[in-house]
Amino acid sequence: MIRTTLALSALALATAAFTAPKAEAADFSARIGAHSVNPKSNNGTVAGLPARVGDEISYTGGFSWHINDNFSADLWLGLAKFEHEVALVGAGGAFGVGTDTVATVEHRPVTLGVNYHFGSETIRPFIGLGYAWVNVSGETGRGALDGVPLSASNSNGFTYVLGLDINFTDSLFLRVDARNIDFDTDVTVPALGGNLGTANVDPWVYGLSLGFK
Repeated sequence: MIRTTLALSALALATAAFTAPKAEAADFSARIGAHSVNPKSNNGTVAGLPARVGDEISYTGGFSWHINDNFSADLWLGLAKFEHEVALVGAGGAFGVGTDTVATVEHRPVTLGVNYHFGSETIRPFIGLGYAWVNVSGETGRGALDGVPLSASNSNGFTYVLGLDINFTDSLFLRVDARNIDFDTDVTVPALGGNLGTANVDPWVYGLSLGFK
């Protein structure tokens, strides 16, 4: 039900963007910055144990096409991969090792959506809806799974963003934003029987970017 509502909302927002009165000329902007990926506190159960996915910061970038004064089509992505430590609570004691950390995993997110901007020419808040693709790679066993082959699946799902642009000049601005990404990944360890469960990462992503028009 939630996914259906988000899909309809995204479609309505996109339709409004392309049917709204056009500005005299479309503007383009590019951004570079850094974001912190903060997974939600309860990351599901993997191998019968509560999973915990750590926070991570990495470099990011973005590109926008300003369709008119209020609407923009926006691409945001990780310029460098985010690397997270994954822990299974109790794994250290169960396997006689000194840590609950069982893996490190890398991922690179990409989101594409439509943003609605409002406010003054200097301070411009915005909200947006879109879709996210998360490429997962670099899965490496640690602690109880040190040296054990494992894999985690790629993910895709809806995303929404809240943000603020502070325009210093006509061509230079600072963006502060927070986005939520629907990010679930299936964890597979062949030596332990295959699929061990799904890690529900679903992070909030906070960041700062310097933008150029």
